Amino acid sequence: MYISIHAARKFLKRVIVKESYTCFKVDFAIKFLQKLLQGMVSTGVDVHFVISRFKNYKAVYYQNTIVTIISKERY
Repeated sequence: MYISIHAARKFLKRVIVKESYTCFKVDFAIKFLQKLLQGMVSTGVDVHFVISRFKNYKAVYYQNTIVTIISKERY
């Protein structure tokens, strides 16, 4: 499963509550999300699912890529 740069930036902004971040932090967020979601198996092409350690946030999955991170209240 791939994690987009946009999803990593939204993870840092919405979940970790960082307003400014470096490329190193975005790369770390991508690796963290890949490790966190490595055992997940999708059942479709376009899916929204709750991130396991962060119950108030959903990941938007499309064609083997996490596209963005949204809060459960917004969806």
